[in-house]
Amino acid sequence: MPRFFKLYNNALRKLAGCFKDIRLPLPILGLGCGVLGLALPKTTLKLGEYASQLLRALEYRGFDSTGAAFQGEDENIVLLKDVGAPSTLVKTLGIEKQSGKLFCGQVRWATFGNVDKINAQPHEVKCKRHIYGAHNGNITNTRELKIWLSKEGHTVLSDNDGEMLVHSVEHFFDIEMDKAGNPEDAELRKACMRRAIISTAERIVGSYAAVVVDPKTQTMWAIKAGSSLYFGVGELDGEPFKLASSDLTAVLRYTKMLVNLRDGEFVEYTSADYKVYAQKKLRFKRVNAPDETYVAGDLIDTKPVLSKLRAEDVELQPEFEYFMEQEIFAQVESTGKLVKLFQGGSNSGKRMLELIQQENLDELLNSKLKEILDCHDFDQRNMVFDALLASSEFTNFFETAQANYRAIFEVAVQEDFEKKYFFSNDKNTLIDLIGPEYDIRRLILAKAFDAVSESHSVQEFELSVQGFLDRVKNTIINSRNAYSIACGTSYNATKVGALFFNEIAKVEIIPILPGDFRGGYSQCIKDNDLIIGVSQSGETKDLIDIFNDIEASNVKTSQVVLVNNLNSTLGLEKGDLAIQILCGPEIAVPATKSFMNQITLIYYLAIRTARMKLEEGLDCETEEQRRKQLASLKAREQTLQQIPFLIKETLENTSDIVDSIAAQIYMEPSMHILATKISGVAMEGALKIRETVLNHAEGREASEFKHGPNTIIGKNTVYGFKHLRSFMRALSGVVENLYIKAEEQNISRRETRAINNALVDYIFTGNMPFNLSPEADKLFRATVEGHNFFDSLYRNYPLIYVTGPDPRDVNLTISQINTHKIRGANTYVIAEEDERLLKNASDNPREGGRYGWGYVMLPKTGDSLLTCFSATVALQMLALKMSLRKMKKLDKLNIQDHGVHPDVPKNVSKSITVD
Repeated sequence: MPRFFKLYNNALRKLAGCFKDIRLPLPILGLGCGVLGLALPKTTLKLGEYASQLLRALEYRGFDSTGAAFQGEDENIVLLKDVGAPSTLVKTLGIEKQSGKLFCGQVRWATFGNVDKINAQPHEVKCKRHIYGAHNGNITNTRELKIWLSKEGHTVLSDNDGEMLVHSVEHFFDIEMDKAGNPEDAELRKACMRRAIISTAERIVGSYAAVVVDPKTQTMWAIKAGSSLYFGVGELDGEPFKLASSDLTAVLRYTKMLVNLRDGEFVEYTSADYKVYAQKKLRFKRVNAPDETYVAGDLIDTKPVLSKLRAEDVELQPEFEYFMEQEIFAQVESTGKLVKLFQGGSNSGKRMLELIQQENLDELLNSKLKEILDCHDFDQRNMVFDALLASSEFTNFFETAQANYRAIFEVAVQEDFEKKYFFSNDKNTLIDLIGPEYDIRRLILAKAFDAVSESHSVQEFELSVQGFLDRVKNTIINSRNAYSIACGTSYNATKVGALFFNEIAKVEIIPILPGDFRGGYSQCIKDNDLIIGVSQSGETKDLIDIFNDIEASNVKTSQVVLVNNLNSTLGLEKGDLAIQILCGPEIAVPATKSFMNQITLIYYLAIRTARMKLEEGLDCETEEQRRKQLASLKAREQTLQQIPFLIKETLENTSDIVDSIAAQIYMEPSMHILATKISGVAMEGALKIRETVLNHAEGREASEFKHGPNTIIGKNTVYGFKHLRSFMRALSGVVENLYIKAEEQNISRRETRAINNALVDYIFTGNMPFNLSPEADKLFRATVEGHNFFDSLYRNYPLIYVTGPDPRDVNLTISQINTHKIRGANTYVIAEEDERLLKNASDNPREGGRYGWGYVMLPKTGDSLLTCFSATVALQMLALKMSLRKMKKLDKLNIQDHGVHPDVPKNVSKSITVD
């Protein structure tokens, strides 16, 4: 048998050689990396601990390399960096044990420069002046900068665009210092650095967020130039600190007080103070007020504001193992919050508001709420709260509530009262004021404040919706076009949204990617066109560029953005108005609840648009038509409140069958998701599988599959683990039989090896050998004669069908199922209960042959538009379960760096931002 294993191993090596040149394209959804800059007033032994926590918090943004620079009381820098994720390197590099007062850190998702230590960040430079820094972003003229810097006398060590940025700042800093006569005065030196940062911006092409540090003045600068950047102020161990971070989550772990940085601004800071400056000429739109305008170098008055999030909002809850799982289940709550907003607020909030107005306390509570939200620290907020708690006004209100709203007192004793009955955007601030001990008076006062705050949100939301309707009306009246522009998951949401507007409001909205808009429509836009930008983060660079292009064209369009973060570049600067999707923070890279809230909001906007058209007489020719449409619209409005329950029921009732299907297909290398009419859902489901499972998956309209893509069914050259395992089993049988025959015919070991080599060559080239002895040649020909070595590689191709209950859609799906399964496809259906669908999916086209099928039965609604919500949940869970199974399988096989993970899959990243 040893000879058999040698032959077998030779065959394996030959097979491996045939696949060595295959390159698998992987999706790249956004630029990753994360940059950090922390300033403390004095050296502390805990700085390494803080740095490690911050770096680990940003691991989802990049894990190709990790780096940290520490500075104490003098100008010496301790720079620690290497290839690998922060979860590992904070220990192995000794980051956890460092002391100091300044920390500059970076986690890298590689773009420019190989994944190696020399390209890791931060970078310390001393060619002309001593500074250090790091960046997050994409500097596209990196090559040109390297050539220029080298000619200017800089020693450039890497190909990393971050090093080019730091050297560029150093270069211009040196020029400014020379011009100023090399001042020793700290303020003059800072002014030189500010001018250097401005000059660097003029030299660099691309987008970035960066932190640079002058060791001499121990001052840090955080620059927002096209990439997201957040800045927090607060106290740590009783001492003031300042913290810059590419994403909000890291800042929220240390403070709730945020300084809003807009694109084109930079902040100069120490632990004691900060100042915000313009990096270039800036213009910011303001509603019903003159635009803000600045020139480069202008000081910008910016005050800290209280974040509406708590640290718990960005942490994994005990009942979940992964953020993606947690966020899928959180869709019940996130859509429920939106629906309450649609309905004018929560029932408890509206009832509480009635009591407040009855007691004439609305003016007092409004003023005290503003006072609380304007306070910079918790103690100040608590003082305002306690003072009102002790007042006679609140005592009277509390007694009135006891008498007239007993229901709130009965539920207030429940452990999760705050989670179930606080709904405002300020709820986290108010919950903090309740304190750790149960105190019914504090609970009722906090709830009263929550009701007031919720009423503000309702009013603001209604104003924004009305603004949207005004713009839609203007576009309809002027017979112009409406475009919804977005990337990735948000684009898929706009595809679903176009369906909603067509079916509900009979309004055409063209969903399109930014690049396709630039190529196909940018020269065609006219006055009164409506531009709708959709983005989770509000920092999507491709989308921002389109808004900039439209603004530069001077065409008078209406512009609306749907974002999760109102304090983002899109939310603040691009568009006439912004509407918040209110999904809360989303930590996992694959978007789930942001998509669900986007389509929920768009569904509502379509309903409101339909009602506006009816009320304005834009849609009906006769009164009879109007009555019918009004009745249909009222029924549609009733479905809004069903959405959270539909999501919940889907999660509860489809888990087992979804897991069963996941077990069948998680190792398949490719699959298609085919939808009738609801193709946006199929596209989003496929994106989730591509992201989390790293399998090829494509979503498309079902009938389009037969126009070319169906050629993948049957024999193809798309192979995965199961295909290779089947092939190797078959090949091992052939080799074993060859070994036995060679032994029986007394063929020598040398000749047997020659037969083996000839066999492997023949399998992959079809060339017959001419170097064998007659005996060996005879055995070779007997082995290969009539044998198809590749039959074992072929498997049925998985097709997932998604359809609503409309009979036309069901019939089309049945036709597709039968067309494709007879050609070698397995069938998996996601739909509401339908006997014909079930029968056609389950029937094996070849009795006794291999055939896989499954049926995810969605909750019954009888409504194809509601299927968009339930089918989305099923596909999200399918992607999650496939990802977990594949991740465990590859881990068990000890395959390093495979990148399969539901929260942080390789090669993709996102910006987690929320107001």
